[in-house]
Amino acid sequence: MAPRRVVVVGGGITGLTAAYRLLHPADAGTAVPRVVLIDSAERLGGKILSVPFEGRLVDEGADAFLLRVPWAIELCDELGISAERISPAVGGASVAHLGTHGPQLTPLPDGLVGGVPTRLGPLLRSPLLGPAGTLRAAADYVLPRRFTAHRLGPDGIGVVTHGEGAVSASGTVRVRPGAATVGDIVRSRLGAAVAYKVVDPLLGSISAGDIDRLDAAMSAPILGQALGRSRSLMRGLRRMQPAPGASASGQSSPAPIFGSFEAGMGRLVQALMERLDGCILRLGTPVEAIRRPGTRFAVDTGSEVLDADAVIVAAPAHAAAQMLPGAPNAAAALARIGYASVAVTTLSVRPDAIEAPQEAGFLVTRDTGWLTTACSYGSAKWPHWTGANQGADRAGSADRGQGQADVGDACVGETRRPDIAGMVLRVSVGRDGDDRHTRLDDTELLNTVLAELSSLPPLRGLREPGAVTAWRVSRWERSLPQYRPGHGRLVERIEEALARELPGVFVTGAAYRGLGIPACIRQGNETAAAVVQHLGLDRTTASP
Repeated sequence: MAPRRVVVVGGGITGLTAAYRLLHPADAGTAVPRVVLIDSAERLGGKILSVPFEGRLVDEGADAFLLRVPWAIELCDELGISAERISPAVGGASVAHLGTHGPQLTPLPDGLVGGVPTRLGPLLRSPLLGPAGTLRAAADYVLPRRFTAHRLGPDGIGVVTHGEGAVSASGTVRVRPGAATVGDIVRSRLGAAVAYKVVDPLLGSISAGDIDRLDAAMSAPILGQALGRSRSLMRGLRRMQPAPGASASGQSSPAPIFGSFEAGMGRLVQALMERLDGCILRLGTPVEAIRRPGTRFAVDTGSEVLDADAVIVAAPAHAAAQMLPGAPNAAAALARIGYASVAVTTLSVRPDAIEAPQEAGFLVTRDTGWLTTACSYGSAKWPHWTGANQGADRAGSADRGQGQADVGDACVGETRRPDIAGMVLRVSVGRDGDDRHTRLDDTELLNTVLAELSSLPPLRGLREPGAVTAWRVSRWERSLPQYRPGHGRLVERIEEALARELPGVFVTGAAYRGLGIPACIRQGNETAAAVVQHLGLDRTTASP
């Protein structure tokens, strides 16, 4: 019997992982299908993109992945690149917010988990919330459970399996489609000051989300799980934290939260590509439609029609909806998933133009009215960005050969001083409900970002001529899916509709059951396993 064929549409981290797992099943008895990987872009990696900038590889999208969940760590171990992993040299962050005399930076309080405080002491010592805000947060210890239940309504919170930072011991927690938002929970237990000065800026920088429109069960499942352990949200979160690790000296030390590579997150993409043994690649190939005219699927790219026994669609939900004319109910549900557009402005700054950063960066509250949502002090986080990376040209050439240097809407500013090794700052703009940056050209966006940053005392030097020696803008249109209240049930409806209308087509990726690189890797693995089961490959003994 000829091997089955699986077409994977979408070459981001989810699609790459799914293709890799089909070709390298964990069970040696599983038959290996033929795999075709299609992407409309001329490169693989999706929003993971490491490109030379001023002689060093600097990420255009995500620059790290979460280490508190296992899926990316396990994949790196399997690919043999764990020894290359690095972690940020500095931690901590501040919040840019409106103070008495204009915008100011205030350090975030210690002890945050998922952006939510777990201890009262750091809140008492922080000037961020003010006396009233701190007193309201302290009420979390005494407010009864019924207070939270009254505020959230009859639908409750809901919990979800596999959320980042919230893996249950059994791994079998079921989704309950609660209507509560992240803002509902945080406000009901800790008050508005914590919600809008701490939690919303953090989620705004991670998912470009609005806590008053983010489904709590899907976006922050750890909140519901914490309230299942204690009436106090802070106490419940503390009880869920693992014991701190021990350093070589025997002293207790926190484990690193994030990991990356000196060659950038593109190193993970490269390692996966090197293991796509026998995979047929179709890059620069948009998929127009997926149909089932007979017993097999027909994947129409406009230039050819590929037959398949199963199809994995690891493209954005709005793109997937356009590909499925034979599944109208699934397509209509897919089209309901909203997205936020974001952009990253990367700056090379003269070292004497700003105060030397002592933390990883800062977040921005909505009340500032800024386009900027976060600023990362890249050279402080990743010291190898401080000077020109001698390997960048070589690595960049390799990436360029794979199409990784083409960023679509990205551009590099004309003003540059190659004789100065500048400090790298990465400035994020755009979030749910705020797409003003999409109406600015790159130069206008740069000027707006510099005006905002230079209003903060440590960064006032950015307004001086020659302070910025190089810059580039990377635009990611409709890139970050937004989990609205009821998102879990919406995803279930999509999957149920596909099972009825086009059984054998599977959708997967960030739009469904978790944002972030580890969550996407997990979903790629799970979808590959679902395809194996659907095709009966796990019941076939692999050929020697």
